[in-house]
Amino acid sequence: MTAMIRLISSLFFAGLGAVVLFVSTTSAARAEIIAVSIPLSGDYAELGQNFRTGVKLAMEKIGSDHELFIADDGCDPDLGSLAADDIKSIQPSIVIGLLCNDTAIAVAGNLVDEQIPVLVSGAQSIRLIKDRYREAWNLWRLSPGDDYPIALAAKEIAKSWKTTPYAIVDDGTIYGRNFTDALRLQMEALGLPPQFSDNFRAAQSTQAGLLRRLERSGVTAVFIAAATTEDLFTIASNIREFEINLDIITTEALQVLPFLESSKEVPEGIQVLMSPVPFDAKLDTILKERDIEPSKQLYFGYAAVQIALQTISNSPSEMPSVFTSETFETVLGQIEFSDDGSSSYNPYVLRTWNGIELLDKNNAVESQ
Repeated sequence: MTAMIRLISSLFFAGLGAVVLFVSTTSAARAEIIAVSIPLSGDYAELGQNFRTGVKLAMEKIGSDHELFIADDGCDPDLGSLAADDIKSIQPSIVIGLLCNDTAIAVAGNLVDEQIPVLVSGAQSIRLIKDRYREAWNLWRLSPGDDYPIALAAKEIAKSWKTTPYAIVDDGTIYGRNFTDALRLQMEALGLPPQFSDNFRAAQSTQAGLLRRLERSGVTAVFIAAATTEDLFTIASNIREFEINLDIITTEALQVLPFLESSKEVPEGIQVLMSPVPFDAKLDTILKERDIEPSKQLYFGYAAVQIALQTISNSPSEMPSVFTSETFETVLGQIEFSDDGSSSYNPYVLRTWNGIELLDKNNAVESQ
């Protein structure tokens, strides 16, 4: 069964009708086709559905003169290759979506000979940019890179802990190790290496052992990179429980802190790297009118269509100069692209927990 057939089935049973291609009837000329590669099955289906909601809203508001083709890539490389085959067969003007790294790589590789522009709108891998030139991908990454929060962490450590003995700690996952390895390299380049480095076993009921090691090391501040909210919450609550005095910066998994029932167990002053849900007043009004919950994926879906509509009248050979010369107006704000294919969109900020909310330096509340 091809990815196309799977999509038809999933749309039918979702009550949306077996319609994959939205065909405009407002123009006699052949409409440009925007292809969307997203997960509509599997573990990441909810993300794909949110993205599709954003895409359909944008097409309804500003893109009704064009056609829409949606393929289910399942956030799986094999399904992604099948989705790319379906996309290739209809020769769209641009491909958007691609929420997962492995799928983005698979689709970009599969479409390389076609030179169909690919606008990655969710995957954040640095590899997408590093391999782009070598593999001759006609690829542009709207989503922020994995390195963006690392750069912010390095900047904040250099500013706040310049004379403070600090540690860098991770949870032993690929995410945690990659984050801390890159962060250590940046801090060493700045002449401010950590005094102590460590990792901990994830998914434990207590992290008392880690905290004892940090105390013995003599550090008074620690950056913790972990993939799950549970691990960061355990460490933070243990700090209050054992009355340990440590300045802490954590990765974005803890940005849901205001929404946790037991958040009062976390001491005030912990800082969290965050990428909040975007906000655009006009789109927010539409979402409220339709009782739709805003999400990052929905905003990225809408923004990806906005960018696609500003580029698809150009040929594939013209696309590179269009992407690098234009400033795109989107619900994410103004977006520009560098020659390496990366975008200027960087939502990462640092917020401080006050016991109730995560606040910026001006005490403005940040939601999830």
